[in-house]
Amino acid sequence: MYRSFLAGIFALALLHHPSSSPAQPPPLPSRAQIQGWIAANLETTPQFAEGQVLSRADIDKLRPFLPPRYIDEFDFEGVEFHVSPSGNYAPHPNYLAATERYSGQTVLAEDGAIENYIAGRPFARALINPNDPTAGLRAAWNFNFRWQHYGMHVRRYLGALIEKGGRASPLSGFPPDLIQGGGTAIRHIVALYQRVYHTHLAQQAEAGYLLPVSDAGRFEYKDYVEFLEPYDVRGSRFLVYRYNDPRVQDDAWGFLPQLRKVRRLSVIERDDSVGGTEMTLDDFTGFSGRVLDHRWTFLGWKVLLHVMNSRHPYARFFGPNGWLPNDRWELRPCAVVEQTPVGGNRAYGSKIYFWDAQTYETALVLIFDRQGGLWKVIDLLHGWSEDPSQPEADRGRHLPRNIGFTILDLKKEQATVFSAYEIDYPRVSQEEVEERYDVNKLTEGRR
Repeated sequence: MYRSFLAGIFALALLHHPSSSPAQPPPLPSRAQIQGWIAANLETTPQFAEGQVLSRADIDKLRPFLPPRYIDEFDFEGVEFHVSPSGNYAPHPNYLAATERYSGQTVLAEDGAIENYIAGRPFARALINPNDPTAGLRAAWNFNFRWQHYGMHVRRYLGALIEKGGRASPLSGFPPDLIQGGGTAIRHIVALYQRVYHTHLAQQAEAGYLLPVSDAGRFEYKDYVEFLEPYDVRGSRFLVYRYNDPRVQDDAWGFLPQLRKVRRLSVIERDDSVGGTEMTLDDFTGFSGRVLDHRWTFLGWKVLLHVMNSRHPYARFFGPNGWLPNDRWELRPCAVVEQTPVGGNRAYGSKIYFWDAQTYETALVLIFDRQGGLWKVIDLLHGWSEDPSQPEADRGRHLPRNIGFTILDLKKEQATVFSAYEIDYPRVSQEEVEERYDVNKLTEGRR
């Protein structure tokens, strides 16, 4: 199975690095308590000004804008919150034009599938009303079809599994400022990742909104991942095909060098932790699953503290355990949506997403266990392509660059951090796509 294949990859990477037994963590908030926090703070006015630098003494002022228990991670001497004015991160004019032209015709089928969608944002904000039972589903489709140019290409995804305690030490091949403060990194991973969208491309209006490759209309996107380090997982690769028909399950293939063959993989179950890390297959960009595999409930619009316009070209982390975003923050209005998986046998009970209202990028994810207790927090960091702090290569794309994320397991008191050290959102050629996403070429390469 897909999950077994990836679990095997990461299990190899973590071999000989057993986790220590952490002390019993303090009681965690329940789903009801988190929903109470959301409801109580939908209209809260900040007791601080944008542009202000807040310290530990101001932590209570921040509690309405970061969820219970996660905000406590920032309660340490020397912490600073640089709260920048909230910026304007409007998507590319091509996307806005497609939204204006087509959003009025997009509808939901009885089973929740999207129909008559061409390009741009599927549903206007006026249609996402807390009193409408389909509002959460509409928000989910808006997230799914947010502006991403042709997709992201990360040449070096730097990841580390960090345990509580100790002091951060430099990791081989990592920038020294990527992880600072405390914490013990027990293993690191380096991977290459690329996603290429094939349909609903607002910038390809003259080509029918399709990528100029053969059979583009069949696919929403294709994913490619290759593990580069450490040596024992180097050369492991896989492909995922997401189809344009939302009712069709993904196809996936994997190549493990030790087996020397390509295997077809099942992608039905995507929520298992990968080989002892805190990442699951659905966690990428906050949510990479299929919309129709879940129920979606809209909880309201809420302002959240979020790193939307990073001052760094790649994600950096700090704090007593080295797993907190080290950056400038903004107060961002978000769509708050709860996702509950259809069917049983899932590792979690539900998730609450905070999607930035202007861009529909994921700001934060709260994951609850089957008993309704808060289990994990995923905090995603973005860099605005038009800001001078971001590489020139993406100038003019008008998009939030996914520069990294932290996944904090509140039960185990450990985290996995990822930083997209070399990332861009390139224009792709037919030759590049056909070369990279050919199943028959998964065996090529060298260790």
